[in-house]
Amino acid sequence: MVPLTYRFFTDMIPKNNIKHSLSPYKVSYRPNRMSTKRSFHTSTRHAQRATSAIPHISLHIAAASSGKGRKYDPEKSTVDFVPDGTNTLPAQTSGNVYQRRRNRPDSGEDAYFVASVGRDTTTIALGVCDGVGGWQEQGINPADFSHGLCGYMAEHALTWPSTNKSDESTIENLHPKKLLHAGYDDTLADKEIRAGGATACVAVADGSGRMRTANLGDSGFVHIRLGAVHTQSPPQTHAFNTPYQLSKTPPEIMTQAAIFGGLPLNDSPDRADVADNQLQHGDIVIFATDGVWDNLSSQDVLTIVSQQMRDAKAWERTEKGLTVNTLISDLVQPGSSDKRNGASLQSVLASHIVGEAKAASMDRKRDGPFAKAVQREYPMDRWHGGKVDDITVLVLVAVENKQELKAKL
Repeated sequence: MVPLTYRFFTDMIPKNNIKHSLSPYKVSYRPNRMSTKRSFHTSTRHAQRATSAIPHISLHIAAASSGKGRKYDPEKSTVDFVPDGTNTLPAQTSGNVYQRRRNRPDSGEDAYFVASVGRDTTTIALGVCDGVGGWQEQGINPADFSHGLCGYMAEHALTWPSTNKSDESTIENLHPKKLLHAGYDDTLADKEIRAGGATACVAVADGSGRMRTANLGDSGFVHIRLGAVHTQSPPQTHAFNTPYQLSKTPPEIMTQAAIFGGLPLNDSPDRADVADNQLQHGDIVIFATDGVWDNLSSQDVLTIVSQQMRDAKAWERTEKGLTVNTLISDLVQPGSSDKRNGASLQSVLASHIVGEAKAASMDRKRDGPFAKAVQREYPMDRWHGGKVDDITVLVLVAVENKQELKAKL
């Protein structure tokens, strides 16, 4: 039998079974067989446009999401981010937990954030988190933890002390792992968040094109450059359907664990995989939760991105091969194309990825990465089709500013 939910006790996981898998595969719910909930133990809108006035590379970011069991509405659930130095997308941590829930995007137990770092619009922090659904069995709303974590990371990024130009750059001072630590500490201290757990994929990028990432669990990112996957994050799992996860465990569950055995899974932010990448003109980075990666492979995402980039003429075929069209500087601005109903390039990419992942998740005949993993791990279960889940995507498009482009011509 496939594990029913994401697991959160460690006594049944052999120490030598901690591994990096090639794909973040987990199990979805089917009556009397398995659950869609992520396990935390081992027991059975439209905002403003996304343009950063950066010296060299501008970062254009859009978000799209769709909660499990809800119809996807691209117009209502896709938003662009404008780094004006004062706002965040869409996170907030003020008010009680019920007030916070009313202001959340349609992302279910998934959450995301985008924020300027130190109110400096040249450096952006962003990330996605996936709440561990297994906490529902304990009467806990998994969304409270994931949304709270994103909210606190956004606040820390926005209020991060700006540095003098002669000193180290802001990105040197705020590593994504440090941001994850800060957000997690505040989540643990927040009495409105009783318990929960989440995976996290966090990044900090600046105007030089440098992008640092910290990935804990099986959310992750894919970096695409001119029709090819340039790099991607490896998911972290303790065992099948048991990703690395940050957790907040109430005393009563700790007492239960002491009586019946097992320790709740609680991975430190220090265990996050870190990477340091250099973005180039026309690069695309997709940050997504497992609702995407369980239903679409990185090659599937590459196909979607490549098709949309060619359709928009952001990439074009020349005698030198596939190149970035100078039109891309206009395409990333909302309202620049009647053909796309005024949508920015990054929002078009985000909405198409979410839409395709949503369709694949509900297709009973289409075997995605998750289905193939179940067939490999549990061949007797005869699993076929997609995995219905919350889906969240952030798309970053890197564009060299026009002054730099003209200087090179």
